[in-house]
Amino acid sequence: MYTASALSGHEAQPRRGYWWFVPREFGAWTMLVTGYLTTLMVADAFSTAALLLIPAVVFLLLAKEPVDRLLRAKAGGRALYAWIATGELAASAVAGVLAARTSHAALLYLLPILAVPPYAFAVLLGFLPEKWRTLRELVATTGLCLIVPGTWAALGLPADMAMLIVYFGLVLHFLYGVGFLRLQIVAAKTNMDAADVRQGTLLLAGSASLLTLLVVALSLFGYLPIWAAVPLLPQMARAYLWLGGQHPWLNMRRMGRQEVVLAVALMALFTLVAHA
Repeated sequence: MYTASALSGHEAQPRRGYWWFVPREFGAWTMLVTGYLTTLMVADAFSTAALLLIPAVVFLLLAKEPVDRLLRAKAGGRALYAWIATGELAASAVAGVLAARTSHAALLYLLPILAVPPYAFAVLLGFLPEKWRTLRELVATTGLCLIVPGTWAALGLPADMAMLIVYFGLVLHFLYGVGFLRLQIVAAKTNMDAADVRQGTLLLAGSASLLTLLVVALSLFGYLPIWAAVPLLPQMARAYLWLGGQHPWLNMRRMGRQEVVLAVALMALFTLVAHA
């Protein structure tokens, strides 16, 4: 059986000083970096605007922590969080404007507006009970992956099928990763039987397999390019390997390393197949 003790030693420890202002959501950083680099490699293009987009997105993510603390703080302790959040959001806006002016792409001016709804919704969902966590992660994932159309616009490329495949492919990839992790955490906290965890993992692997086969079928009829079937392959491989191995205990550090490896594999697959 799983046990909650599997989580011991892996819970986040409070940080001293001002290190709190750097978000520790490693998954969020992975999504941003993966989306950005995948777009550059699939599009096979680099530009000054694309480089300027990096601080725009990074500062926007950094602002999440002080905004969250500002909403939760008492009246007397809000000034520091307000100043930090304002500075980071202003820096994000300046970098975004410079990127738009450099690429002469007016669409870039609208990207911060597009990012606001999922950004605000994810922060507000943080006030809700634990049962809403999955919805929060869904909203955050779709919002963070907006780095794909953002970088696409910075490169001056027209919105096309390739952009949609990369965007929705990354969203699916990371949502399946979230689902796998949530299953492991719930299993550890509720002492779920290993057989039940295997059944849940098999459900994730099977649904990913069916989606991939559907994409392959659509590609055979010319509705999608065959490389649209790539996104879920790394997650499928991880799930089936887990089913065939002996890993009944949750290990947060190992899962974090796995997500990074899967993200790198996805970037490589996307790049190789898109240019084949």
